[in-house]
Order: sequence, then structure tokens, then C-alpha cells
Amino acid sequence: MPAKRLSFFTRNRKGRIRNKILAVIFISGFFLFWGGINPPIPPASVVSAQTVHPCLARVNIPMNQMHWLYVPESADPLYTEEELFFLGGQLITNRVVDASICPSGGLMQNGYANACGMATALPKVVFIQNLLNEPILQAWKDVGVPPVMLKQLILFESQFWPAMFNDMVPAHYGFGMITSIGLQNAVEWNPDLYAKVCLASASGNCLGYQISSQALSSLINVCETCEYGIDTVAAIKSVDILAEALMGYCYQTAALVTNATGWNASLAMDYATLWKLTLMNYNAGPSCVYDSVISAFKRTEGPMNWADISARVTSDQCVRGLTYSNQITAKYSYFNY
Repeated sequence: MPAKRLSFFTRNRKGRIRNKILAVIFISGFFLFWGGINPPIPPASVVSAQTVHPCLARVNIPMNQMHWLYVPESADPLYTEEELFFLGGQLITNRVVDASICPSGGLMQNGYANACGMATALPKVVFIQNLLNEPILQAWKDVGVPPVMLKQLILFESQFWPAMFNDMVPAHYGFGMITSIGLQNAVEWNPDLYAKVCLASASGNCLGYQISSQALSSLINVCETCEYGIDTVAAIKSVDILAEALMGYCYQTAALVTNATGWNASLAMDYATLWKLTLMNYNAGPSCVYDSVISAFKRTEGPMNWADISARVTSDQCVRGLTYSNQITAKYSYFNY
């Protein structure tokens, strides 16, 4: 008898559950068909992009941007053989290269190598511009900065000559030609850089995010007694610092995008556009990024691309940052991907 009661109870419960399920399906279907419910179904890529920081979310990269955003399996594709006349001039000036057989000692009046000086210095120029290929690729693995972009930035800024350029106001330091204020800004946005800069300080004093002169000096890697004029061990370390600084600028840029739009940066723009904005920020400052994004967003009322933002850049300073970004991310035939 108890077994029969249990069987009857089970059948009734299943019936009630089945009826409830049918009712839910009917009600849900009614609202779905008549517009009462319209649940959003975000693409899988959008969900994935928000699981990591926008600066690291390499999803849906347009093929026409891969020439500067691809990541090689080894450092070999980063190899270049550019005639870098500023670098050649520095090697001659600092007696790393003897160009005494050339007219004017191999130099032009502006300190750049002349044609003869460049021909004489070319073997060492090629060596130096590829000295950082492995550290640049490692910086991608450790920090997340796109490697081709990083190499192009170094080429554009310093032509791989990591000195202090005190003929500029303020003074610029190292491969990335970063200033004291620029480094302080990056430190405020990147905790990993903060830790590394603090370790670089002899006093260990990073209170108030003050960057010590020793931290900036660590970016100066020229060496009078070195074969190629550069302290290679110090140079490798400074590439890591530069990559962390750029990541700090990307973190700041992503926050500026969110402040300007109210959207997560991964939803407001693609990965390529975010990094192009980061380069603008690095060169021209955060106001240019914020003003350009907020203006573009008013027009698009949704996701933006680089063309949308470029069309809204106005001031001379911001146009300079736009040009800088475009130059560094331009297509160069000597990279293979």
C-alpha cells in the first residue's frame, strides 16, 4: 500500500511540474512573440573581450590592421635593415664608427650621417636596430604590448639610440624618448611599472609617485667603452620599462574611453583603435583622447573606429598626436606576417 501511494504521489507531482513547465513556455512565448521580452544575446567575442582588460583583449582584429598588431612566433620576423641616419650619426659622433675617410667626417651639419657616413656605419646600424628584437618579443609575453608597434615606436622616437636628449625641453630619455612627467603619469596607471621603478630607485622612495633621477637615468644605455656604443644588458631592461610605460598609457586611455562614453572600452571600440588612441595619448596627452572620443561618440552613438575618431580631431596638438599614431602604425613592407 505505501508503495502504491508513493507511485500515485510521484505521478501527480510530475503532472503538476509538467503543467507548470507548459505554462512557463506559453507565457514566455507570448511575450517573446508580442515584444514584451527581447533578451539581448551578446556575441561570444564581446563576452570574451570583457573577461580581460581591454588593452589585452586581442579579439576581432581587422586584417587591415594586422601589419602592426600581429605577434610573430619568434623574433626573426622583426628583423630590419633600415638606413637610420640619426643612429649612424650618433655612432660616428661617439667614435663607435670611424668615418674619417668620408667628406665632413661622415656627418651632415645636423649631426646625421651623410651618404658616405651611412654606408660606413651601416653594418653596426643594422646590428643595433635588431639588438632589441628578442627583448621586444619578450615584452609582449611579459607585459602585453604589441611587438611590431613597440619596435616601430622605438625606431620613430630614438632610432635605437638610448641616450638623454637634453636639447629638448623637457629632457627626453631612452629608447622611447619619455619625459619625467610622462613616466610619472605611466607609473600612476600601471602598478607593475610602479613596482619596477621603485626597485630602480636607490632610496626606494616612491612616495607620491615621484620618479627618482636614477630611474630615468636607467633608461640611458649609451656606453663609451662598449663595442656598439650601447650597454646591451641595461638596454634589455629599459625595453621592459618602456613596455610597462606604454601599458600604463593604455590603461589610462581605456579609462578615458569609459569616462567619455559610459561604455567599457572593449564595447566602445576595437583593440586596434584602443592602441592607436594609446599612441595619441603617449604623444599628445589625455585631453586629446578624451575630447576626440567624446566628440566621435556623440556622432556615432555607439561603437567607434579609428576613422570616426580621426574625423573629430581638431587642435594642432591633437592632430600631432593623430599623425604620430598613424606614422607608427603605418604599413612597412619589411615585416612579414
